[in-house]
Amino acid sequence: MIKKILLPIILLIVANLCAFMVLYYVYFPWMASIDSEEVKEEILTDVRELNFRLSVLDYNHSPQTIARAEYELETDITNETFDQLLLDKDSKKELKENRYLVYMDGDNGPTGHVILNDNQTVLTLGPYPADYNDIMVKDWFVYAFILLLANGAIVISLYQYMQRSLRPATFALDKVSFEGLSLERQEVSVEDLSSNVPKLIEHINKLSKEHRQSLYNQRDLMHAVAHEFRSPMARMSFALDLFNENTTESRREKLKQDMHDALDELDSLVREVLGYSRLKDGQHPLQLEYFNIKDVADEVCAKVKAIHVDKQFLIYSQPSKGLEIFADRNLIERALINLVRNAARFSISTVQISLNKYSDSLDIKVEDDGPGIPPGKRERIFEPFTRLDFSRNRDSGGAGLGLAIVKGIVNRHNGKIWAEDSRLLNGALFTIHIPIAQAESLAEEKISDKVSDEEDLHLS
Repeated sequence: MIKKILLPIILLIVANLCAFMVLYYVYFPWMASIDSEEVKEEILTDVRELNFRLSVLDYNHSPQTIARAEYELETDITNETFDQLLLDKDSKKELKENRYLVYMDGDNGPTGHVILNDNQTVLTLGPYPADYNDIMVKDWFVYAFILLLANGAIVISLYQYMQRSLRPATFALDKVSFEGLSLERQEVSVEDLSSNVPKLIEHINKLSKEHRQSLYNQRDLMHAVAHEFRSPMARMSFALDLFNENTTESRREKLKQDMHDALDELDSLVREVLGYSRLKDGQHPLQLEYFNIKDVADEVCAKVKAIHVDKQFLIYSQPSKGLEIFADRNLIERALINLVRNAARFSISTVQISLNKYSDSLDIKVEDDGPGIPPGKRERIFEPFTRLDFSRNRDSGGAGLGLAIVKGIVNRHNGKIWAEDSRLLNGALFTIHIPIAQAESLAEEKISDKVSDEEDLHLS
């Protein structure tokens, strides 16, 4: 990993060093030579002009002539002897042969020289500015351009290398198909992976967590089912052991009835477990329709009152005529039956159902005047096969799946359920909170379930 990080840094450093060497050893000497030739041509022009003027005067000059030449040529002109010139031998020889000379290696800058007829008097022009040895603004622009080319070549090469290296990963993203995962694909591989890989990892972690939780739930469910099966099977085994030829007829009928009761209990338990599993795994298809929740509450109270004739059932609705909701009527009715039956079983005399409509939700409250629920167990009572110590036992009936099934039904309708104390009746209060504005999402879920069922039917 460190090597992969250091490699681009080293390549960029090398690219910048190469750009500097090209600038210093190639560009600067080349531009200096060009600028030097231009300056030399300018000086040579001035020298020839001065030589021409002197030749017209037969190389006789006066201060007025020199002053006029300085003004027109815009440079200083000094009078020196040949021996005073700071020139090398070759330059002095060239000066005598050609009568004029441009010398570029002066200490103060380039100069021009014209020798007169006496071969001793020399007129010196300059020194001229040596701008060709200076770094100009254009040179910095050239340097920036060279750096841009060098670094751009490295960056583009690294980009192409990364694109090729990341291509298998982008191909792998094309094959990703997780329900509930939406990837925003990008054309550039780096952007594609940087934006989608975190989503993919988060989704995989979520699936892993759900998978572990599902395994734990299945393990707990199997242990609980095995535990629940023991009691009716033990009663059947006990009845079979007592069923022999010496048993009286009345005793046989009693043992038969006990075995039938145990079988009915096993059958009921199996149906409850299968129903809970389908709700837990989301396999129960929703039969969605519009219905009045108050009508369902009336029917539920009528059914439960037939069993608990000594209890009073009250229904309060706001609005009073009830409310049309879009849901699975059978599942909502089953959830209400479980809650009302549970409240009637542990109440003293009264069970109350309250239907309250809010701006975007519906609350269904079921409360009783029984002993209530301890605060520490209000979350656990929605777990399968959970019974409260003081009320939920085998004498009161039930396998401990009723509230778990209610929670599964509420979850399928994108709602919530919780338990608390009833301030009105001083018993237990269960509240179901269901969003009203969910018709569209549930309709889409219904279509998805229908498509899934058709695919399963086609495969079978």
